[in-house]
Amino acid sequence: MPRTIPLLLVAMVPLVLSFSACNAPPARVATFGSPVIGKSLEQVELASVLETPNQFSGRTIEIRGEVVDVCQRKGCWLRMAPTGSGEKDGVFVKFTCPIDGERLIPMTAMGQPVRVEGTLVVETISEAERRHYASDAGKTDAEIDKIVGPATQVRIASGAAHVEGVELTPDS
Repeated sequence: MPRTIPLLLVAMVPLVLSFSACNAPPARVATFGSPVIGKSLEQVELASVLETPNQFSGRTIEIRGEVVDVCQRKGCWLRMAPTGSGEKDGVFVKFTCPIDGERLIPMTAMGQPVRVEGTLVVETISEAERRHYASDAGKTDAEIDKIVGPATQVRIASGAAHVEGVELTPDS
């Protein structure tokens, strides 16, 4: 008879844990931009996109990774790279700048998981644009001075970024 109570407790622990897992709050996800609606999105590995971007150019896709850079001025763009890669020049995702000095993407998005959907574009950007984005990213004058000439940029156009772990507040 004394063994029954400990066995009953041992049997109930997994049951209680499974119920508490079901009641866990869902992960916070903030969406920026306009999600692609009415289309079945092709899910593509971000590493594949970065290896052969021209293969995906013009296609509406969904990619996942982590936020590695955010516009420090207004939060109007982010860069994403494969999770844990340490890459800093991944895919560029630009949004319309917010009005009246507000931020769009909060700085807390840095390092967070992100799912991006939209049309992949491979384009050449000018030295002036490269310097502008470097300034927005908070680079030093010395770092900006090293930027010379145009460069190829891989970006997502007309899409949305769904950033996990970000909570939007009036101060974001």
